[in-house]
Amino acid sequence: MKRQILLSLLGLLCLTGCVETIDTSNRYTFMGETVGSFLEKNEDLYGDFNYILDRAGLMSLLKAYGSYTCFAPTNEAVERYLVQQDSIYRASLLPGSRRVVWTGITSPKLEDLTDSMCVVIGNTHVLPKGFLTTDMEGDVVPAMNLNDRFLTMSFGVDEDLHSVMYVNGAKLTIYDQEQENGVVHTVADVLNPSTNTVPTQIAEMPFLSIFSDALARTGLEDSLQLYKDETYKDADKWASNADMNGGKLPYPPNRYYGYTAFCEPDSVFHANDIWNIDDLYAKCRQWYPNATDPDFHSENNALWQFVAYHLLNYHLLYTRLVCYNIVGKAGSTSYKSENHFPRTADRYEHYETLQGTMIKIMMPRSSEIVGTDQNGVMRDYRNTIFLNYSKEVSRNSVLVNPFDVTVPSRTSGQQIPLNIRIMDPSEVLADTARYPGFSQEALNGSIHLIDHLLIYDEDVMAGYVLNSVIRIDYSALVPELTNNHLRFYDGTAGYTFVSDAGFFIPNGYSKYVKVFSDECRLSYLVPRDGFDEYMADLCICKGQFDFAYRLPRVPPGTYEIRISYIGGGDRGIVQFYVDNEITGIPVDNRIYADNPRIGYVADNLTDDNGVANDKQMKNRGYLKLPTGYYAPYVGGVARKYTHGVRLVVTTKYLNREPHWIRIKNVHDTDSGSDFYNHDFIELVPVSWLRREDVSVEEQRL
Repeated sequence: MKRQILLSLLGLLCLTGCVETIDTSNRYTFMGETVGSFLEKNEDLYGDFNYILDRAGLMSLLKAYGSYTCFAPTNEAVERYLVQQDSIYRASLLPGSRRVVWTGITSPKLEDLTDSMCVVIGNTHVLPKGFLTTDMEGDVVPAMNLNDRFLTMSFGVDEDLHSVMYVNGAKLTIYDQEQENGVVHTVADVLNPSTNTVPTQIAEMPFLSIFSDALARTGLEDSLQLYKDETYKDADKWASNADMNGGKLPYPPNRYYGYTAFCEPDSVFHANDIWNIDDLYAKCRQWYPNATDPDFHSENNALWQFVAYHLLNYHLLYTRLVCYNIVGKAGSTSYKSENHFPRTADRYEHYETLQGTMIKIMMPRSSEIVGTDQNGVMRDYRNTIFLNYSKEVSRNSVLVNPFDVTVPSRTSGQQIPLNIRIMDPSEVLADTARYPGFSQEALNGSIHLIDHLLIYDEDVMAGYVLNSVIRIDYSALVPELTNNHLRFYDGTAGYTFVSDAGFFIPNGYSKYVKVFSDECRLSYLVPRDGFDEYMADLCICKGQFDFAYRLPRVPPGTYEIRISYIGGGDRGIVQFYVDNEITGIPVDNRIYADNPRIGYVADNLTDDNGVANDKQMKNRGYLKLPTGYYAPYVGGVARKYTHGVRLVVTTKYLNREPHWIRIKNVHDTDSGSDFYNHDFIELVPVSWLRREDVSVEEQRL
């Protein structure tokens, strides 16, 4: 692997003691074969895998024109895999087993594999695009395999201190074997082709026994079973007048469901004197004193409340939790997330959990805190992803151990953990003694281990975690954009986009979005370098648009509701509604921020660095864009970009019920050129706006 790739890995994983390159003797010299013919030519190494590919009907594909990546397990790896999977299945049939574990393999003999299992195994190891190791960054291989699953990546060192790469936990032993139609990488183990749903995969990991039991007792495992909507029939359709230039865009190719589970290992429960489900339920009744229904299946049960707060209906891989180190390509456009943020800008996102409450996920890149975690490992906050991170507590508290943060709750009287670390999956995979058989990716979601108890307390969340600007990218408001891999589209669906890369979103595709006009052309443009929006992606709506989307639920209180958009001469005149109530007069999206009606003045043209101008703009209902991300158009932070603004839509009391924002074009035109560019929303507690201890710099983030 080239030097620059290794350096990026060192920065990401904080590895020490590595040499600068992978041992180059493991590279293969190009010999002019197809992937299929190369595998067949090396029958002594890949014969068993070739048998599986033949049975699956994939060998002919790998000999055909195209571009493929094949992770090829050795004969020894296939033999070992069959024995292991057969043993797991047979052990689950013994008396005393909690349940039968169906692995799809009931014999250690290769010829006893079913055709369907050969297809599953073969599809797991093949990607419809060729990737060298130098193309692989982040925590997943850049494209899904033929099973529509992402393969996870991790990195380490061998006994000679050479850096090595693992895919789904399998070591690459020979790599970058370039062929005429793709690349072959040899792996030391069969990649786990599990078709387990999230609850089943959790149940198969012995160190998650208490959480798994709680998931089953509450019935919430039934809420995590969906995988694919087989009734979706729009995969091959295209919509006209759908992108910014009036070009056509495809409908989404699939409609998948997805989930994320944040799970405490048994060791975390044990550290809190919880040894079984009864102990956990007793604690839950203290944490959730108002949840008094004894029925575990009731939403008003304390155990149900605890488990539901750990679950999202979004499929979020580790780096995608906070849009960190994402690399993508769609058509002729490319994207690298780190190009769009200052180095010290916090990465964060907010999601609604299955409990109906909000959770915050954050990598505090602005923090300078360094300390040891519960295992004695020295860590830097800036490279750690947390749940419910509180900047205020971290900044103002004198912490004996910065990785063990709790605050008191006025509601329950309990100490509530904050700054809960989401464990890096590469570290978990490496710790086979503590986490044997860890598998992060299930058929329909991701499983992340956490290092402290995760508890929702409204007093703590409103007072410490969410007492700030709650900024949510549009793509995070609609789960289907994440679950169907539209949000970080990798280009493997093979679309030839006319101009902008994106997807038309038909009415009914998501229950979080409603379209009220047949002329409405609602689309999502995928991230690309050069876009000036927050996460380099955006929602657009063309024509006489009229649509609405649901806001995530926040702690009850009064909030200033803001919307960010980019103006332009071909934009519409927009009327906003909240819960179908009109909010003020229509807003002219055709004017830029430096128009006198908005009043933008660059900070360097003022005597007070823009403080008075901020107040003047706010009096007119506008704010400049934040400083926390870049706008390529101005070559600096978005605050300098006069085409974009944040509009104060209204100030409103939000209760625990779902609330909707409606956006309607009221510009009387027949041109069909009007469109609306929507980036993100902000929900800002009025209590935070009134604080005098928040610096100007923090207000502008």
